[in-house]
Amino acid sequence: MKLRKIGYFLLFIFAAVISMYSFLLLYENTHILKYIEDIATKKLFIEHTLLFAGFYWVLKIVKKSRIRIICIIFISAVYLYLHQAITALITDGIFIAALIGLGEILLIRVRKKHTEESSISRYLNSFMIGSLTYIISVCILSAMQTASIRLVRYYTFFLVVAIILIYTLLRVFKIIVPVQNHSDNTDKAENKNYICLGFAIMLSALLLQLGRINIALDYDSLRYGLRSLSVLVGNTGIYDRLGTVNDVYVYPKGLEILTLALNTEKSFGFVLSFNYLCAVLALFAIYETVIVCSEKVDKNSINKGWLAAVFVSVTPAIMNMSISAKTDMITLLMQLISVLNMCLYIRKRQNYYMIFALAALLASLIYKPTSLLFSFGIGISNIIYLLLDYFKRKNTVKNIFDFSYLLIYPVVAIVAVYARTYMLTGHIITSVYSSIWYKLGIKTKYPYTIGIYKSAGMNMSSGEGVDIVYRLFQLLVAPTKEVHIYIASPTVLIIVLLVPAVIFAVKFCFKNRENKDVFLYLTALLTVDAMVSLLSLFVLNQVDGNYFILLFSLIIIMLCFLVESDSVRYLFNATLPGIIFAFIILGVTNWAGVSGLSESPKDTKDFGIYNHHDRYLNKEAVEKHEFVDVYNDLKELGNPRTLLLSDDNSLLALGSDIRTYTDITGSGGNAAVVKTLEHFKKYLDYSKVKYICVEDEFLKDRQRASDVVKYMLEEGSTEVYKDYGNIVLYKVTVGTD
Repeated sequence: MKLRKIGYFLLFIFAAVISMYSFLLLYENTHILKYIEDIATKKLFIEHTLLFAGFYWVLKIVKKSRIRIICIIFISAVYLYLHQAITALITDGIFIAALIGLGEILLIRVRKKHTEESSISRYLNSFMIGSLTYIISVCILSAMQTASIRLVRYYTFFLVVAIILIYTLLRVFKIIVPVQNHSDNTDKAENKNYICLGFAIMLSALLLQLGRINIALDYDSLRYGLRSLSVLVGNTGIYDRLGTVNDVYVYPKGLEILTLALNTEKSFGFVLSFNYLCAVLALFAIYETVIVCSEKVDKNSINKGWLAAVFVSVTPAIMNMSISAKTDMITLLMQLISVLNMCLYIRKRQNYYMIFALAALLASLIYKPTSLLFSFGIGISNIIYLLLDYFKRKNTVKNIFDFSYLLIYPVVAIVAVYARTYMLTGHIITSVYSSIWYKLGIKTKYPYTIGIYKSAGMNMSSGEGVDIVYRLFQLLVAPTKEVHIYIASPTVLIIVLLVPAVIFAVKFCFKNRENKDVFLYLTALLTVDAMVSLLSLFVLNQVDGNYFILLFSLIIIMLCFLVESDSVRYLFNATLPGIIFAFIILGVTNWAGVSGLSESPKDTKDFGIYNHHDRYLNKEAVEKHEFVDVYNDLKELGNPRTLLLSDDNSLLALGSDIRTYTDITGSGGNAAVVKTLEHFKKYLDYSKVKYICVEDEFLKDRQRASDVVKYMLEEGSTEVYKDYGNIVLYKVTVGTD
């Protein structure tokens, strides 16, 4: 015991020293101090210190669980109201509950034979099946050319109402019977000081993201994730040709389809809150995985699951994805559901879980193109384990096809979602994978190929000249060179956790433990994913930490699985410096680079809904009124499709039907579209662009853009519709009928 305490004390010293070292490097090489000194950031930390104190004392003083929960909900509700996040969160909570209910209804027949032994794994599986079914249904409506945004909203509303009614009736008649939760002594455990401290940190970290969710509109989210009304769905559905050029608009759009009815012109909060709730579900998946892996030998495995949730909740690389419209979070959720089901299969030896694991893995493919690589890694790990297990047991796989029909859901969803990519590009999947199709001689559709010119996003980075050791240093210690990625950094917390994880793993190998099967699987999984991550680190142009959130999650799962129950308190205390440092970085980083929290409501007319449209309109009216004038004119014209030559995001945020010059010529686009005037005119005709909005500032360092605008005007292909001073709106006069 004394030796163990010395070890944890040394870990505490290491965590403190490396946290200070990382901070000093960030201080010298990034703008982190600027963010910390910002008055908005100071207010954030003051507010969250009070929030932390409130949660801590409620958990410490209040003895009854029910009263404790009521107090926590009340504090959270007040906080969410003050930062205008509560309405969107509740709405999305109902929608996700309906998707879970839909999955429960569809799985009635399956669960007559087998039922998951925990409510968390059951509802996660139901969410996966319900989500896939909803996506398939929208794709079917689109194939029937009836899926206008208005119809999708009506359809979704009546579907949610119907699911709630049907599910309630099935519960009343006991056709659907919920499983019992884990039996545990949480009432006793939660009053321990370290448990209260950890819960208070976790709750504060989770609310921090919601507190700024409305103002953290990052470039990528605004560029494509939040613009589904313009770049995903047309008058008849998702298969309409909408004149987009860039790769990001033809990626698999599972998340955008899933949140289509939540996407409104007035507020982005509903889409962002859905992604946030996916992060919460991912926390539950990690929590449950640790419990499932540990419960056979550890009666207090719930404390280990709690510790894993605390670690994940403060890791910026993971949780900063929860307030973005990027697809990383729901992809991670599907991958974690797959891992959870595989762990359940190993523990329970029921092929039912194996089918769900494969279904979740396939489901991840419809959300993010790079998931193909990381989900493939999970699949390889599963195969490695199953082969080793088969040769060991000789009777592992029996009746594997009993529930194989469940794979219909992800397979049909993949076909339906990828059909859009194929119809628009001629490739099943784009991004770096398009290089493969080119080598196979498969043609790409216009405008992704013009003559010999191909989309810039369709070629893989060579990785030449990459210093992999320095890149690992950037990722795990301090991103001092590629400074933009400290917003997606796991911080030093992950490397702090790696130290005991390696020690525990070596120790485990020399001990005769009952759950060696789980250890073997997690080791195979972590090894393969680490190899895939290293490959990605070598070929990626940027060291964006969000690519590796599965790896970070698996490291945390492995550590919390291996730690002994009576050492949870020591491990938590020893890693506190890393946890606190991660929380600080969490408070000053997000993908949008904004400081502070969403402002309190000034008017009750929006009923707690953060009106991004009107706020943006009012802000721009003061700061850059020309774009407001352009927006108003375009609105009067019926919101015609407009090509924007500007770096300003105003027209994108205001919901105008915009295509951007940056998309055409930038990463993922095809500069050949503007290589000649004839090419450009052909694109305008293809995309049905009616107007071109040009900002003078944008043309200063872009000679080709300036030439195109000038030549089009000179030859009469465009005419000045209105001059706003620094901005000119041109009407396209040819080739757009």
